[in-house]
Amino acid sequence: MKKRLFLVLCLLLTACGPKPAEPVVLDLDYIADTLTASGYFPQPLEAQDPELVPGLLSLYEDRIEADPKDIAQARFTMCLGMVADQFLLLEGTDGEAADRLEKALTTYAEDQRSAYEFYAPDQAARMDDPIVERQGNYLLFAVGSDRDGLEELCEKLMAGEAVQLPESPPRPSEPDTSVPDISEPDSSQPEPPVPLTQEEVEAARQAALDYYAGTVFQVQELIYEEQVGNIVSFTVQCSKGGVRVDPDRTISLERQEGVWTVVNEGY
Repeated sequence: MKKRLFLVLCLLLTACGPKPAEPVVLDLDYIADTLTASGYFPQPLEAQDPELVPGLLSLYEDRIEADPKDIAQARFTMCLGMVADQFLLLEGTDGEAADRLEKALTTYAEDQRSAYEFYAPDQAARMDDPIVERQGNYLLFAVGSDRDGLEELCEKLMAGEAVQLPESPPRPSEPDTSVPDISEPDSSQPEPPVPLTQEEVEAARQAALDYYAGTVFQVQELIYEEQVGNIVSFTVQCSKGGVRVDPDRTISLERQEGVWTVVNEGY
């Protein structure tokens, strides 16, 4: 009788014990869309191909413990200019994969800081304290304006909360007091830029090579594309950690006070 009573008590305790937690499921598209519309990234953002993320995180390199197969899905959005604003969403295939990816994000921030120190020093320090949030197998890496406000939003999104973004009040329309323009239309055409000499193109090419010397990319070939005003553009065929970068990158330089200066670089 005592044995039977003991078994009944064990069954009751087992039934009343804590139930295993349900796995966390987040909607990465919703999080990405909300972050893009949040206003914490003042510069124009552009969503990138998720297949670029393993290369971005250097997952093909031996120095990184994580592997491309650790990523179940990813979203990556970055600023188009020479600004560090960006966010990166990852889902690991399991808990151990997420651990490895979390370490890879730390190395990514260090690599980005080194790159920005060369061509955008004012942005480098922003990689010292990026926002990194984790929920289960999900990871969020973000760099934007108003760090405290952005971090609070990231915490809510990674907790699975639906977020209602504040809407900016519409500006009242002002009466049109302008006088109709009755002058003759300007039919003049802007003067075309003076074509660069071969020496000037080579000087721009060398400045581009000097730029990449301080980054994680190894340049195989720079292909001159076009000149628009004082700005020239090159297609960059390069590798990273011995792995060919695909698609090719693009770099644009402007001649400022006689010196070629990088004004844009990326995909």
